[in-house]
Amino acid sequence: MTCYRSLLLSLLMLVILLPSLSHAKVERRKDQFGKDFGYYVYPIAGEIPGLGVANGAGASVLNMGGTDADITGYYLEGDFEAKGVALLDLQWIPRRLIFDVAYNGYFVAPISYQRGLDSDPDQYIQPKAEGQYLLGQVTLSFYQRRYEAFLRALGGKERLHAILDADGNAFADVDSSWNHSSAYFIGGSVDWTDDRLDPREGLRLETSFKLPEEESSRNTEFMVADVNYTHFVPMRQWDTLVFNLYGSHALVTRKGETDKAAVQAEFNLGCDALSVGPEQDACLSAERTRVQQIMAHRRYGTASPLGGTQRLRSFNNYRFYASKTLFYGAEYRWNLTNENTPFDIFIAKGIRTGIQLAAFWERGSVSDGYRELLDRGVESYGLGFRVVLSGVVIRFDMANGSEGAQSQLFITYPWSMFSVDNPG
Repeated sequence: MTCYRSLLLSLLMLVILLPSLSHAKVERRKDQFGKDFGYYVYPIAGEIPGLGVANGAGASVLNMGGTDADITGYYLEGDFEAKGVALLDLQWIPRRLIFDVAYNGYFVAPISYQRGLDSDPDQYIQPKAEGQYLLGQVTLSFYQRRYEAFLRALGGKERLHAILDADGNAFADVDSSWNHSSAYFIGGSVDWTDDRLDPREGLRLETSFKLPEEESSRNTEFMVADVNYTHFVPMRQWDTLVFNLYGSHALVTRKGETDKAAVQAEFNLGCDALSVGPEQDACLSAERTRVQQIMAHRRYGTASPLGGTQRLRSFNNYRFYASKTLFYGAEYRWNLTNENTPFDIFIAKGIRTGIQLAAFWERGSVSDGYRELLDRGVESYGLGFRVVLSGVVIRFDMANGSEGAQSQLFITYPWSMFSVDNPG
């Protein structure tokens, strides 16, 4: 019952905070249910830290049939493969009940690190995984999308093709059967900004609760509570200074099997099949690390991670994770133009609303205890370039940190609660 008390407490705090924040409400710059028809057919050169670079193409149609509904599809191949299609902002009840559905398939070899802030960047494994998932979301919306509550369901399947160590060696015994999973989320937002897509003034408070999944008795059941607060301060004529504070907490509802011998028998890597020597020693070392990580996951649960396209952008996707996550950052956005320019170039038609430069600084921490979250952390800083179109933001960011520099080409602004490369 602990997770449900925490859920109710968080929702109660949100209700209490709303009246005290009412002075921050600002007028919308435009109608949040856009009806300007547009379409794009475009090449894609996607770059995601920890996954690599892939090239392909995409197509989007915005505001179909005089409504706010959009459809988009894409295909990428290279260091990773990804494909997907999404139908967004389908209004079941105009301006009140909104439905989204998306399908994504992938073949990836992500870099998977050890748990905690002190994990060695040179110690990792690369699971080659094939999978697909279907996502559906129903959103209840009020007052030009200022207040929203949602229910999200995600279901899919995944299988491993191989697990590689840091030197590229494959482990002998890997279960390649399909594993099916599902996840359910509830949440909501208060969006007192002048625009949902390209905010320049106001505040946004978002919450999301990933409900416990029904697992076998060996696995731990836990929920994940996320809170995201973003404040937009107008600067000069068109610029914006943005502050973000984000926290995630795993709340264990039922502990699974944590006996070391039992976990080792369940997740061994087949090291006994190797000849005695350096190769077997490396396998046994990786196996011990894997067992320790699984035992920690079953004791404490795992909150939303840091690293990648959304937070701590100089680090790889899923670089840091534990049962608790804390993040804060600031970004200054120079809007070089403040336009509303229609364009029609055969393969693309829409409205360009701005070109933007950005400078950012971020700090984050993960831990299985509270004290380390405040005492220690890692940082990222960098520059970005963005093009704001009607319905989408395309951004290219360069970030630097203690493990070097990363670049990324992605859609949407950073510091989102949901991203296609981290669906939950």
